[in-house]
Amino acid sequence: MSRTTRSSSKKPYRPVQQQFSSSDEDIPSYNDVAQSSSSSGFFPPLSAKAVSWIDMDEYTILPSPDEAPFDLSDDEFATAAASRKRVARRLLARQQQQQQQQKGLRPTSHSMYDIDRDRDFDFDMSSDAPSPRAEASEVMASPPDPDIKRYWDNSLDINDLSGHDFTVFKHLQGMLGIENISFDTLSRFNIRGHTDSYGQPAILFPRYRGMTSRLRVPMGLKLIRKVGDRMEKENYPLPDETSVRQKFSGVFGLHMGTLSDRAVVLTTNERDAMAIYEATKALVYALPHGEHLDPLVLPYLEDFDKIYLWFPAQHVAFAKDWGSALNAPRCFLVKNEERPIELVRNGDQRMIRSALSNSVVRMREKGFRSLTDLDIREGVRADLINSSNRVIGFAQWKRFGVLNKYLGGLRPGELTVLTGGTGNGKTTFLCEYSLDLFTQGVRTLFCSFEMPEKKILHWMLVQYAGLPLHRVEYSNAINSWLDRFERSSAALTMMDSEEFCDKTVNEIARAIRHHVENSGIQHIVIDNLQFLINQGVMTDEKSSGLDRFHLQDRFVGHMRQLASQSQVHVTMVVHPRKTDGDAEIDVQHFGGSARVTQEADNVLAIQRKRDDRDRSKFRKFLYILKNRYFGRRVETDTLEMIFNPSTYTHTIAEYPK
Repeated sequence: MSRTTRSSSKKPYRPVQQQFSSSDEDIPSYNDVAQSSSSSGFFPPLSAKAVSWIDMDEYTILPSPDEAPFDLSDDEFATAAASRKRVARRLLARQQQQQQQQKGLRPTSHSMYDIDRDRDFDFDMSSDAPSPRAEASEVMASPPDPDIKRYWDNSLDINDLSGHDFTVFKHLQGMLGIENISFDTLSRFNIRGHTDSYGQPAILFPRYRGMTSRLRVPMGLKLIRKVGDRMEKENYPLPDETSVRQKFSGVFGLHMGTLSDRAVVLTTNERDAMAIYEATKALVYALPHGEHLDPLVLPYLEDFDKIYLWFPAQHVAFAKDWGSALNAPRCFLVKNEERPIELVRNGDQRMIRSALSNSVVRMREKGFRSLTDLDIREGVRADLINSSNRVIGFAQWKRFGVLNKYLGGLRPGELTVLTGGTGNGKTTFLCEYSLDLFTQGVRTLFCSFEMPEKKILHWMLVQYAGLPLHRVEYSNAINSWLDRFERSSAALTMMDSEEFCDKTVNEIARAIRHHVENSGIQHIVIDNLQFLINQGVMTDEKSSGLDRFHLQDRFVGHMRQLASQSQVHVTMVVHPRKTDGDAEIDVQHFGGSARVTQEADNVLAIQRKRDDRDRSKFRKFLYILKNRYFGRRVETDTLEMIFNPSTYTHTIAEYPK
């Protein structure tokens, strides 16, 4: 397929004009429209080579998944994080608001168009509960772009097309593969027709932001024009030569939303959006930058209770990024191989309804929560106030740089076991170990079966701040540090162990696997294996002490398989067998059978020893007893762990051998 490509790699995300030749081999021929063309109309008689069916997904040139689509400034990052926080607070407060709202007036749409409210399929598309979505529209829109206004003023609503103009538009519908999309649907999305001074027809797809209305000139415009035997696409407003970023010009379909809508379907393109509406009358938005995450869209999605993501099969990984940014418990991934527009073109509109009802999975099941979901902010605050490549990993530690030297970073597909005697600080170290990674964006699932999640987050917050926030003199700084921590911990998910207190070991392992597959988790932390097994044994009164070893082996096998198949890194705490005094821990000291150390790729041990110079004091050392792929082992007092009790942090000092 030939197209005009960007000439500079420094500005790879600008909208550009693309050309589509009829000789492209990867575009299937579409000559059916020739049979209905008028010989005296706008088009000459069409041949199989004169018209090609155009895949609208090809109209957008986007970077590869390895490229960063946006270079977020601190302000934009804070905006996106604040959006997630507002979502959690609003969902929490909504039930309290409903009783008060029942006494007042019901909200009405701020759209000036009478949207069809007959949205009748299974999932709940609307409710009478109030919506604060108007907050996203409070900012007055800037004047429309001159180019957009010119095109818009010279275009025609499709309901006003007649005669020759109507025939021309029907040709364009066929060329774009939207011939089965009704004029009613096109009109509701405010699709328009345009003809330039050369008599070349075009279809206009509007995008809206801020306060929306059909009567307003849109803030963004995608224009698809037939030029000879090819199609050309233009995006408006045109890029600013002084900026490295593409302007955010709004969302396709935004004007159709009302204050009472509680669910929305997100697609990566306009054709799929119109196809879903054609079949269901559901509220649908087409994302402005295709499948790539745009944080400027997040405020427009804050107030929905349910968000359905229907992305093409090859873009499911991007849908998981959106789910993470949008607060995954309210997001549902539509797992359907066929795209909505193809179902409509094949006359299978019922399949769209069925897919939205029966082929969806929640991106975060009950029992898995992120910090923005947890109703424990005040609890953490009160607790602080009242309290005194396989070789080179996909992430590197910043707090523990020496670990990169010995372990090569956090490597995918591996199982790391951490052990140490009671009171040696395994959990405290593990909190900082994982904090170092998820604040860099590594999606982490932390499963604590020994300590409550509030205590874990307490430690992590103090470690993140590097200040003794539990002291009275730091009370006024807690809220500020909580805000910053929330902003940096979007990649963290906490497993609510209470939700799994009556589950078997196999059920817990299946739940973890399901969450990893749906949410794109990269790092799983299990603290600790023995507590998890004890919880599983308690659900089966017939279990004997010997069964504990079998259950432990079974769970370790599940985690080993999950790490290998899903290419996640699993870090697991395992208590050692009791040892005498200051005896050094070795691999044979692990509790249970030998399978733990056999399955593990890395074995770390925290060893506590008396100080030779002062026998009343102890020193801690980190041993690396097994390092399957990187090869460097430490079995001497080379890596000392120096603990700062005021901030719960460790410093690893390396001594020459």
